[in-house]
Amino acid sequence: MRLLNRLPFLIATLTLGCVGVASAQVSTDDVRQAARERVYGSLADQEQQAYARSLLVQFETRVKQTQSLIQQVEQRNAAYREQMDALLTNEDGKRLGRKGMSVAMHFMGYQEQPLVEPSELAAKKAFVEQMLAFLERAKSGPDGYVPQAERVEEADDAYLWARSRAMKLSETEAWLKENLSSLDRSEDVSADPTLESRIDAYRAELRQAWIDAQTRGRQAAREAAEPVMEQNARTAELERALLEANQKLALARQQNEQQRIDFEMRMERQRIELRERLAASQREMDDRLAEIERQNKLAEAERMRRDAEAGAEAGSIRDDARRVELVAKCNSPQVQADLAPFLAEGLWQPGDFERNIRFEKAPMSFSKIRADGALVDDINGYQRLLEIANAQGCFPRGGGRGAYYQKREHLDNDRPKWGYPQYWKNLTTDQIQEVRRIQALLNELGPTLVEEGMLAR
Repeated sequence: MRLLNRLPFLIATLTLGCVGVASAQVSTDDVRQAARERVYGSLADQEQQAYARSLLVQFETRVKQTQSLIQQVEQRNAAYREQMDALLTNEDGKRLGRKGMSVAMHFMGYQEQPLVEPSELAAKKAFVEQMLAFLERAKSGPDGYVPQAERVEEADDAYLWARSRAMKLSETEAWLKENLSSLDRSEDVSADPTLESRIDAYRAELRQAWIDAQTRGRQAAREAAEPVMEQNARTAELERALLEANQKLALARQQNEQQRIDFEMRMERQRIELRERLAASQREMDDRLAEIERQNKLAEAERMRRDAEAGAEAGSIRDDARRVELVAKCNSPQVQADLAPFLAEGLWQPGDFERNIRFEKAPMSFSKIRADGALVDDINGYQRLLEIANAQGCFPRGGGRGAYYQKREHLDNDRPKWGYPQYWKNLTTDQIQEVRRIQALLNELGPTLVEEGMLAR
């Protein structure tokens, strides 16, 4: 009975409890969703900050690498200049002078075109120092700073500049070492002129040769002009004689006509004599006209000969100019930087499917690059070029693996490499266009680079 009396109260209590539980459930879900959103937002911020820090570290590493390389270049260049300046006056310099004018020309090139321009070196050093100072301030600042693309590009340019100068110094140091090691220091050279004196004498000879050539050229021009002037004068005289003959002929015809009217009835003999005089005048005129035609033909033939000689000389000058243009382009910093993976010396060559099969370092072989198909202007050629010069090789479209990228490393570990993606499908349009541009450079400059010794045959 008591249970029946309390039943309404229990029902009401249960009803209110269910409503409270439902309300509590809804509030908990909202709280959890909000917490998840806060966690995701925090992780995204942390990810962005971590990425920014990695870019900052990469930039700092490149700047420090550049600083170290520039210091090496500065020290080596100072030592090289000191040695070269000393050779201009010391005994070893005299011995080098005995090797002929090739040595003198090398020293002239050193004096006129230094390997390292002081102003350029100072600018690169100033840039590196400013960047390092800025990076110290940036590391202590708020998180999230990312180096600007322009500064990253400038740092890469400074690094490549220092690397190219280091390579040129190595080549010149090797040349000097080789020549000095071949000297016979037992020879007495006390009476020999210094290398500086030989260079001055050679420059004086060049100046005198130029003056002599100018003198000979002016004399030859005068000698060549005299026949032309004589021929022009002769032609003018012939034209004057022809005019006089025509005038005389016109006058004779008038006189003859008048005589024919006045003396028509004269004796037949007089008529015959008149006709003979007219015939003689005609023959004389014909002879003079024929001589003038012959002289004109000779003058035209001489002009054509001179034109042909001038055309041949102009063609030779154009060929020489193109050769000089190509050599200058090969030696430009931009081309040296673009083609660094091919111009740098190493043991590996395209077509090698394992390391250490060669023992002497050399630039990459132009013929092996071509034989590998890397110079063909199509997608397969671009992929082969990436396989050769990219740090991660190139896995071609449609599957397959790169032949020169093994065990997570390129077989060529001596030369600098590009940093393009490993898979062809991941390359951007700009990256593909850059690969095409560098392939075009190799096709254009390859033969000249071989002739200059920058690429192996």
